[in-house]
Amino acid sequence: MFKNKLDEQGVIVRNKARLVAKGYNQEKGIDYGETYAPVARLEVIRLLLAYACMNGFKLYQMDVKSVFLNGYIDEEVYVCQPPGFEDHKHLDYVFKLKKALYGLKQAPRQWYERLSNFLLSHTYERGKTDKTLFIKKAFNDIILVQVYIDDIISGSTNQNLCEQFVAAM
Repeated sequence: MFKNKLDEQGVIVRNKARLVAKGYNQEKGIDYGETYAPVARLEVIRLLLAYACMNGFKLYQMDVKSVFLNGYIDEEVYVCQPPGFEDHKHLDYVFKLKKALYGLKQAPRQWYERLSNFLLSHTYERGKTDKTLFIKKAFNDIILVQVYIDDIISGSTNQNLCEQFVAAM
C-alpha cells in the first residue's frame, strides 16, 4: 500500500509504503482462530483522566509505530509475493510470516498479547474489570497504563516510574 503524507497546505512531505496482507481473503477456522483484541472503552479513559486530576499527575500518550509488526504469529500464515517484489525464478513461491502484518485478522490480538505479556513480566497487574488497564505499585506510588489498540496512555504519581516505563517500552 502506498500513501503520500501531506502537510497543512497539501504539499507532499513524504511517501509511505506498507506491506499489507489481504485479510479480507482469510476465512475463520481455516486461516485464523480468534481475532478479538481488547479495546479500552471511553468511560474507562474518562475515569483515568479523573484519577490523574485527583492525584495531580501528568498523563502521557504514546503512539506505537508499526504496532502490528510487533506481534508474533502462533499459527502458520503464508502470503503471496507482493507486486514489485516477485522472485521471477520462483513465481509460485509464497512467504511464511513470522510476525503479524497490517491487514491480518489476527494482528491486533497478537500485538495485545505480546504487550500484555511484556507488562505482566515487569510486575504490572492487569485490571480485573478492564483488561486493557495495567497497574504497577511501587511503595506509595502507582503507575497506570491504558492500552487502546496502538496507543498507550500512562501516568504515575512518581515521574521516575513514567521514565522507567518509557525506557522499557
